[in-house]
Amino acid sequence: MTLYVNGEKIDEKHIQAEVEKLRPDYERVFADKPADERQKQLYEWSRENVIEAVLLRQAARKDRDQIPSEAIDKAYKQFVKQNGDKSADEEQVKAEIAERMGVEELMNSVTGNVKKPSEKDIRKYYDRNIKRFTMGEMVRASHIVKHHKSGVDGDDMKSQMQQILGELRDGADFGKVAGEHSHCPENGGDLGYFPRGSMVAEFEDVVFAMEVGGVSDVFKTEFGYHIAKVTDKKPATVCPLEDVREVIERELTEQARQKALEKFIDSQKAKAVIEEK
Repeated sequence: MTLYVNGEKIDEKHIQAEVEKLRPDYERVFADKPADERQKQLYEWSRENVIEAVLLRQAARKDRDQIPSEAIDKAYKQFVKQNGDKSADEEQVKAEIAERMGVEELMNSVTGNVKKPSEKDIRKYYDRNIKRFTMGEMVRASHIVKHHKSGVDGDDMKSQMQQILGELRDGADFGKVAGEHSHCPENGGDLGYFPRGSMVAEFEDVVFAMEVGGVSDVFKTEFGYHIAKVTDKKPATVCPLEDVREVIERELTEQARQKALEKFIDSQKAKAVIEEK
């Protein structure tokens, strides 16, 4: 069966190309679905995307003559400069350029009258997405670490760290001890501020549970044995609306543009003749 949109034949290879384009993200999001169901839905979505793209091109062709020839010539020269290929059919390339420009002009025309989001819309979006605009708790910590090494007894390494911990308990300076004994001695072992998700879980479970100024016991992660000291903490904070207003306005405007474009495509689809022969 071959797909036709308003009498225009659609090559199956275009649908398959769209399938491969969508596949990585699709497989990641819908990995829990059965394979045959995923493939069927992926193909249907790709087919719809191709149909919508064809409908846009067909609508744009009606006004393609309005595109200045100078703009097409300039784009063609840029194409040749970038690709270094003068063997391509000039007329065909120019026709493709004109079609692409026509689609861009049409899309700009359809979405150009979208209104700016109102203050009410901005506030509503901010309140609904408050978690997104919240900076998580931050910890500043230093550590002393002995990395796992082949041929080195783990119990012996742990024993060394227990001796180091004893020095710290007796009042030794953490940064100085880190500089002398840690396998990561830079900056006295200071890791700076970091949120959850930046370090391995075993390390975060320890430091985020500690009080400022506290020194941990010796503990183990996949990297080796550690002793950590928490030097500061910053609680989770919400970004003020004014700090993210520009981002919200841009996203709401893009959503409105996308909605206007979808409405236009739906109107084209409603009167189109789409058939398989």
